[in-house]
Amino acid sequence: MLEVSSPSEDLVVAELEEEFLFLTTLPFQPKVARSLVFKRVSYDFSCPDLAAYYAKVREEVGRNAIVFLTAVDVRRYLHLSGEGFEVLATVGLSPPACPGYSAGGAGTINLAVLARAPLSESGLADLLRTVAEAKSVAAAELLLRCSSRSPGTVSDAIAVGRPLSLGGELHFVGMGTRLGSAVSRAIYEGLVREGMRRLGAEGVAANALGLGVEEMVKIAVKLYSSAPVPGVSEERARGELREILLRYLADPNVMAFLIAARELDLHAFAGSLPGLSREEAEADSVKIVADELLAFALSLYLAGFKGLLATYWVERLKKEGKVAELPLFEDDVLSALLASALAQLYERAKP
Repeated sequence: MLEVSSPSEDLVVAELEEEFLFLTTLPFQPKVARSLVFKRVSYDFSCPDLAAYYAKVREEVGRNAIVFLTAVDVRRYLHLSGEGFEVLATVGLSPPACPGYSAGGAGTINLAVLARAPLSESGLADLLRTVAEAKSVAAAELLLRCSSRSPGTVSDAIAVGRPLSLGGELHFVGMGTRLGSAVSRAIYEGLVREGMRRLGAEGVAANALGLGVEEMVKIAVKLYSSAPVPGVSEERARGELREILLRYLADPNVMAFLIAARELDLHAFAGSLPGLSREEAEADSVKIVADELLAFALSLYLAGFKGLLATYWVERLKKEGKVAELPLFEDDVLSALLASALAQLYERAKP
């Protein structure tokens, strides 16, 4: 159904075998088109006359196309297919869309879904809904960082279409239908797979804790400066701590602790952790001890009893502002992670 080419590093063009009727979240698009265009723009892209910009892109490619914009490399597009449908997508993961407030940017998850089925106007709208739901669930799995769960990025766009030659008798394409189920599963699995490939363990850890590896190393070195080992410079400590932390993040058991902490915080601050109000979570209520138990289990796994003792030490240093302030569960898991790395550093430095 699709013939995809890349005439330049900033353009991907997909030719359809016939004209399609489209419904899209994008403005200034044709209702009937035989091409899809993915155009790369700057991350901070802003255009006072978007209609004219779309027209310029169509003129550039010489086609009356549905035009998607994104700041990611369009040549790394995702192509999915199944019985009766194809999906072409670009996958950008920032900035996340956050309920309440979101920063601007054009990372963008773009999804073009072509269904070879006689979809009515209502059927196209239902398919668009299904695609949006599948995309949102996939984004939640990737833990895009907000104070709550994120359904995607701020500039996500969707277009769904069916051959113009087919009638419009099919009105429902939700996840409970054969087509809707197949499309949603392909999008969900494809976006999670591609997102994980792009994020890697370090990216997932950053989404879970809100801190990248270098930020964690910086905090660990600050903690180390409170109790340095004679003859072990901060520069050497920095290198060893980075190596230890990267090794930790390559362990799926460690990642399980980080993801568990993030999931618990998402529930706690949404008010969906039974017996704990959102206000109590924000106040770090003393009724919650599971955060410390999670941290102690992680430190014991990583560095044994010495890791546990180091975690107590790091927890005390929090009062001095040497550990980043994070939500309820993530806060203690970060302490355990850094404390265990320090415990192993001290063990290595023993004469």
